[in-house]
Amino acid sequence: MQPLSRRHFLTAAGITAAGLAFDPTRVLSAVTASNNDFMQIHKNMIVIDGAVPMLALTQNPEHLTMFLEGGATAISITVGGANLEAPATTKIMSWMAEQIQTRPELMLVRTVEDILTAKREGKLGIFYHFQGPSPLAYDLDRVWYYKQAGVGVMQFAYNTRNPYANGITERVDAGLSILGIKLVEACNQARMIVDVSHTAKKSALDAVRASSEPVIISHGNAIGQINNPRNVPDEVLKAIANNGGFAGVVGYPAFVSKKKRPTMDDMLDMVDYMVNLMGVEHVSFGIDYDASTHGAMPEEKVEAQYNALVASGAWDPSAYPPPPYYYPEGIEMPNTLYNLTDGMLKRGYKEEDIAKIWGGNWMRVMNEVWGDESAELVVDEDEAFHMR
Repeated sequence: MQPLSRRHFLTAAGITAAGLAFDPTRVLSAVTASNNDFMQIHKNMIVIDGAVPMLALTQNPEHLTMFLEGGATAISITVGGANLEAPATTKIMSWMAEQIQTRPELMLVRTVEDILTAKREGKLGIFYHFQGPSPLAYDLDRVWYYKQAGVGVMQFAYNTRNPYANGITERVDAGLSILGIKLVEACNQARMIVDVSHTAKKSALDAVRASSEPVIISHGNAIGQINNPRNVPDEVLKAIANNGGFAGVVGYPAFVSKKKRPTMDDMLDMVDYMVNLMGVEHVSFGIDYDASTHGAMPEEKVEAQYNALVASGAWDPSAYPPPPYYYPEGIEMPNTLYNLTDGMLKRGYKEEDIAKIWGGNWMRVMNEVWGDESAELVVDEDEAFHMR
C-alpha cells in the first residue's frame, strides 16, 4: 500500500479545506476511489471497533496484536462497569498502561487528533470505556478523574439496575434516577460520551432527552431484526439517530442470529436493517469481542465466567445462551476484521458509506463531544492538520 500523502490523509481523516469542517463522508482516502482491492480499501480507512471487553479478563497481549492484524485504527477497551468496580478497573488500566508504554505500536487516545496520529503512524489507538458506572460509586467527581485517565465513553447500565439507570434485561424500567440525570450532566461537562448500550428503553430515552451532546449505543443490535431481550427497540435506535448519535452493530452470536454459528450474511443483514432504520450516518461497529469468544480462553474458564455472570444476574440465559460462542463467519476473531469491508462491498455499499460505518461516525461524535470548544480544526498552507 502506498503511504497516504498529507492531502489524502486529511481527506481520510474527514478534514476538508472548504469550510474546515469535520465531514464524515470524506473519511475514506481519495487514493482508494478507483481501487477494487478490498484489503487496500480497508487499510486506507479509519477503522474503529467501539466495544472490546475481551482484554479486561484475558489480558493477553496477542489479542491487541490481532486488532492490528485486522486493520483497526482504534479500539474501545472495557475497563470498568458490569462486575468491574474501582479496584478491578485500576488493575485493568494498570495492565493496559504497561502495554501502551512498552509497545511502540500502541498509543492512548484522548482526542480526534490522536486517532489521526494513530492512522498516520500505523499504530493502534486505545481509548477506555465503562460498561456501567460502578467504579464511580456515588461520587460524580470521579468522572473527571477517569476522563483524564483516558476513559472517553460512559455506559449507564449493564443489563441490571444500578443507582443511576435500569438495565435492558432488568425486570422493570423506572428510567434514570435523579443521580442518573446528574451523571448525564457530569459526562457532558467532562466531555465524556454518554453510552446507553445494555440500558433499558425508558432509561435510554431519558438519557437522550437529558443530554446536551449526542448519545450513542456503542454496541447494540436491533430487536426488530433478531428478537433477543438484549437487543434494542427501534424507538430507541431512532431516538439515538435523531439525537445525532449512532449504534454499533455487535457480533455476539445470539444477538446476530438464531443459529449457533452466524454467517457473514447474518451480520450484514443486521447492518442493512440498522442502516435502513437509522441512516448510514448513525451506524457503526462495536463488535464486542469478549473473553468468552471461542478461542480467546480455555473452555473451562469460559464456562466459569458464564456461570458467574448468570449467578450474579448480569446475564439472563434468555438473552445469553450457554457457550461456546462463535462470532460470525469471517470475523471469528479480530485479526480478520477486513472481511467485513469485503462483505459490505459485495452487498453494494459505497466505499464512502463503509468508511462512515467503520470510523467516520465515531470520529464525528468524538469531535463534537471530546473536542475543545475553543479549538478549531484547521488546514494550514502546507496542509498540516492541527488544533488552535
